[in-house]
Amino acid sequence: MFTKASNYVSILLIAALAGLPLIEDALGSESGTGWNTGNRPAVVNGTDDWLPGFPTGEIYCSEGEIDLSNPLVPVCPAGATLEIRDGTALSVMHAQDPRLAGLLTFTFNGSFNADDFTGPAWGTWMLAVDVCEGAWDGTWTGLRTFVPGQLNPLDAFIPPPGFGGVWISKLDLRGHGAGECLDRLGMKGVEIITTLTPMPVPFEMILPCDIVGCMPEGVTTAKILGPWHP
Repeated sequence: MFTKASNYVSILLIAALAGLPLIEDALGSESGTGWNTGNRPAVVNGTDDWLPGFPTGEIYCSEGEIDLSNPLVPVCPAGATLEIRDGTALSVMHAQDPRLAGLLTFTFNGSFNADDFTGPAWGTWMLAVDVCEGAWDGTWTGLRTFVPGQLNPLDAFIPPPGFGGVWISKLDLRGHGAGECLDRLGMKGVEIITTLTPMPVPFEMILPCDIVGCMPEGVTTAKILGPWHP
């Protein structure tokens, strides 16, 4: 059973990685690689690995009382929306270009349909890079959808029919850099996030790493824009 669940998550990651060419197309046709790209945008692929822990912030129903007896499946009255405000969490960004690798702090807000936990989301992000004394600051907007029929490893551990799918979010990212190697640079990107539960949390909080493989929740493609001074 554990091997099957691990294979399910591998399928999810492969599917997300398969979408990277489409993401690059959405960013535009210009591309460059590595550190010395002059004024040409550098296209960078990376992953977003959320750190374990429930995010801070406020969660409530647009109408009535919220039931958090199961924190992974919050319940609102019929017709209400699930509202998330001022959530804050941490993740580790890995990327081909060290200018987009480091510790990410992000805030998030969402207004989700209480029946299927889908809807718009938005927030801010700050990436402190490892390669120099610099950081990115930016904003993001996105839409969370449910993909029925996509294999969800949790369905092997809960009564049928389980969740019957996974939640996929597509985020549009915008940011600007400051300090040493990031000064006067801009960034735009797209991230695809896969989550397994109605309340989006890191995989490690749901199943042990030897089952899910501690895979990253997000797959990102971004363009670094502007001058670069090596």
